Amino acid sequence: MQERISMSDLAQSPEPAASASSVLPIHSTEPTPPTPASAASPVSGLPTPSTGAIQRAQWQANGGRRTHKKSRTGCSTSNSHSPASPAHPPSPYPGGVSEGEGGGEPLPLLELELLHNFTTKTYTTLTAGSSLWEFWRDDVVQLGLACDYIMRAVLAVSALHLAYHRPDRRDFYTEAGILLHQKAARSAMRAMAADNEMDKDTAASLFIFSMLTIFFALASPRRSNPDGTFFIGSSSSTSDRGFPDWAFLVSGGKSIMDVLGARGLDTVAAPFLHYGRARWQAHRAKLDEEKSPNSNGPLLAPLRERIARSPAVTADPDLLHTYAHALDELELALVVSQDPATPRDVLDAMVWLWEVSDSLVPLLRGTEPRQEAVAIFAHFCVLLKQHEAHWWLQGWGEHVMVRAHEVLDAEHRSWIEWPMREMGWMGAGGGR
Repeated sequence: MQERISMSDLAQSPEPAASASSVLPIHSTEPTPPTPASAASPVSGLPTPSTGAIQRAQWQANGGRRTHKKSRTGCSTSNSHSPASPAHPPSPYPGGVSEGEGGGEPLPLLELELLHNFTTKTYTTLTAGSSLWEFWRDDVVQLGLACDYIMRAVLAVSALHLAYHRPDRRDFYTEAGILLHQKAARSAMRAMAADNEMDKDTAASLFIFSMLTIFFALASPRRSNPDGTFFIGSSSSTSDRGFPDWAFLVSGGKSIMDVLGARGLDTVAAPFLHYGRARWQAHRAKLDEEKSPNSNGPLLAPLRERIARSPAVTADPDLLHTYAHALDELELALVVSQDPATPRDVLDAMVWLWEVSDSLVPLLRGTEPRQEAVAIFAHFCVLLKQHEAHWWLQGWGEHVMVRAHEVLDAEHRSWIEWPMREMGWMGAGGGR
């Protein structure tokens, strides 16, 4: 029996899985009542659109229900040759839903615009390496034609991309993207719960969905807990304040890859996996060749020494091993990022989070996150800051550093002076 993944690894505090009759195609023909504004997002920490926005965007992004077939990838599919919808309400989208001469089948103009934007612009912004652009533009979109939650996730990311570049229509595109992703997450949960054993194609599709969800979560409008902070761990409890939600999504993707194993290289996800592995191996080899006893002194040596002297850490060998592994991997990413001859890629920062998602991340949850773990994570903010050219990552380095500074006590704040200087952040009241 293969390992079973819990959807809670991918989405925290999700809504209960909807019934089969509520599977919503990308474009359908039968009107459906608008979702209440108070409905929780299937992925914790992601915003929920207002009632009025849902009424507008739901008609545009997904106007009704239809039964689905199951493809070999485990994804729901829908028949695009359905009868035309009898009526469509007014929409803020220019031209609304276009009908052909003589009352032909309507065209879902919003979805078409989002797909066009993704395949002409958005796909180049997800990774710096051009070798992966074809993967996002061709392979993932092709998969989306047979997998409804992949297509909706693609369109949701594209909607937030348009919201970023069109501030005059930001609310409309943001709310449309939220609605699309909510439906994608519900469909993904049904796919995960469908079988006792997950085949490699379904696992690969869910892995790609988790990656798209990370982009979506990072690009979504940031919200705060009632206590005014942005480090959130659970939508159901304001006391679980250890880590931003998008970081937990990395853990969900890693859980899926643990199930896939080597079989992932024989799926649609293979180009992404090959690229990430090749970069990690090249960086590791470079560090092994160039590393000298004092080469990384200005970076992580002071932090290593402080952690090694901490009584709470020295008394727990497992904890010391967790911190040492996190520092080793972070050191690799930081050293490579400071080499001007090595092209930077935001994926390098995500790889570190991937590596520590099941060891360091749990220490950042709860009402009292481990001080040493928070200090290590604060150094990760340097990588986030370096990759702010990506529209979906802008502001996150400083955003997380602010919260880390709030969580740390006076003693441990002195541990993060180096990343604060690297980011040009001067502490409380000194940020942008």
